[in-house]
Amino acid sequence: MNVLLIGALPPPVGGTTVLFNQLVEDLRGRDDVCIRVIDISRPKVGAISNCIHALRCLILLLWNVRWASVLTFHTSLKGVISFGPVVHLASQIFDRKWIVRGFGGDIDTWHRNASGLRKRMFDRTVLRADALLLERKVSVEYFQSRSNNSVLWYPNSRHRGSDGTAAGHERAVGRRFVFVGHVRPSKGIGELIEATKQISKTARIVMDVYGPMLEGVSDSWFVGSPVRYRGSIANKDVIQTLTQYDVLVLPTYAEIEGYPGVILEAYCAGIPVITTRWGGIPEIVTTETGILVEPRDVVGLAEAMQRLIDSDQLCARLREGARAKAAEFDAKRWTQYFVDLCQHVSVE
Repeated sequence: MNVLLIGALPPPVGGTTVLFNQLVEDLRGRDDVCIRVIDISRPKVGAISNCIHALRCLILLLWNVRWASVLTFHTSLKGVISFGPVVHLASQIFDRKWIVRGFGGDIDTWHRNASGLRKRMFDRTVLRADALLLERKVSVEYFQSRSNNSVLWYPNSRHRGSDGTAAGHERAVGRRFVFVGHVRPSKGIGELIEATKQISKTARIVMDVYGPMLEGVSDSWFVGSPVRYRGSIANKDVIQTLTQYDVLVLPTYAEIEGYPGVILEAYCAGIPVITTRWGGIPEIVTTETGILVEPRDVVGLAEAMQRLIDSDQLCARLREGARAKAAEFDAKRWTQYFVDLCQHVSVE
């Protein structure tokens, strides 16, 4: 079976590029599928560069479409809207099946509020794909009632390693908390710092922050606080880093939040999560794997941290839940699902 994969590869490193690259690398190691990849990452930004880039992608699509048994398009909402109709047209002209994988948790919100030409174009092209794969269950439910074809849940995933459990470490303090991600205001960095200040008055803890500082966040944010900024880490080192901690803290209220990859990586590391009731997060964080708080709620965040400081029993139960949850988002499982789907679509 020949599968053409269209999507953005790193650089830059981000949720969409990391996930697409993970699938590409998994498929390259298989004997039952032959792949070609069209990388739609934009090396430069600008009107002329965008036109050249779009023309290049179109030429590569037309060059490879006859070879493919199935066309697959892996992209964010912006890519679905702008290039999805083109992939659909190519599939119709050359009589090929095609699959769309939409990253992020905002596609149903966009469709609900959209009007005019773009929405009609989406409905007549993307919604007519042989399969539409979406990250959030709420998005799947929304589009299943609006499409005659398959609309399926295809979540973010991560490789679990040898056994999907955390490595042990000696605890010199009550709890070791960690944040990993883009260090910017909308990820709740200010609230995390304030909550840690409250907790550190009465408890001995560690709170470490990893990731690039963006949108005005600087070293000065951490001066005089008990939160330690530890710099950025490579994507391949995230899970191993997380195993050195007890709890991931992610108090995000970012505008677009589907299934944050770092939560899945925490599950792979076998540690629970304190995060916000925001976006797609409540679909993957339950009372068995973590604690949900309201966005921007410093008091609620501090109380959740305190609960895990006070209760070894609660921490142990949530660790077990995190390890069990990791199996649901195992990349090996979802790569096999993708291959099976491509085979099913190609013979219909």
